[in-house]
Amino acid sequence: MSETKQALRNTLVLAAFLFAVLLIWQAVSGLALLPSYAFPSPAQVGGRLVELAVDGSLWPSVRASMVRMALGFSISAALGLLLGLSMGTSEVVNTCLKSLFLGLQTLPSAAWVPISLLVFGLSDTAIYFVIVMSSTAAMAIATADGISHIPPVLLRAAQTLGTTRRAMRTRVVLPAALPSIVTGIKLGWTLGWHGVVSAELIKSSVGLGFLLHAGRELNDAAQVIGIMLVTVLIGLILDRLLFATVERRVRTRWGFAPAGAGA
Repeated sequence: MSETKQALRNTLVLAAFLFAVLLIWQAVSGLALLPSYAFPSPAQVGGRLVELAVDGSLWPSVRASMVRMALGFSISAALGLLLGLSMGTSEVVNTCLKSLFLGLQTLPSAAWVPISLLVFGLSDTAIYFVIVMSSTAAMAIATADGISHIPPVLLRAAQTLGTTRRAMRTRVVLPAALPSIVTGIKLGWTLGWHGVVSAELIKSSVGLGFLLHAGRELNDAAQVIGIMLVTVLIGLILDRLLFATVERRVRTRWGFAPAGAGA
């Protein structure tokens, strides 16, 4: 089966599954086991999202969350790459930082919100802090692990061919570790996305997290569920259109997947 046909089949299977979920959701809500304000139907959730879009609440919040994420994640990616490169090429640095980062990874994103409030107050800087602290450790660990798993024969071959120590990192180490780095970036983005929504729940007047908080305050389950679905949808779109594409191309380029996979 060609790659295009396989992708089409997977898309159709996914669409059928999601449609079945909607039917089950509609059927359960129709049984009225819970009041509609606590368990709204898909039609109620969709209608509430339309209302938020029409009154100008939804799109500015989506844009605000995405802008915050873009800036905060750019900082995280730069820090994670630099720290991971240092950890992967220095046993001393790796010994000092890896256990620390593994510990930080166990903290939920929401756990960074109180300290960010105390340090930065009610500001966007506090949200950026939560994003950076939520995602940097994952990217640093993935980068370091990718470097540590580079076959030694590649490094010896590069040295034999005259690659200088200074050029080794950029011309050999980073390209060889790229599949792991891309995986780390993907994980870091997911954790950062958790962080931005968690922070906006408490300290923002615009954003997806703010709309979740507003829905809770108004006892509006349709708004809460609708914004949850929007948050998930954004994550899925970015994963399918950006991260999955980049990851597939990197793995194909470096021989981790056949160029004609699925054919």
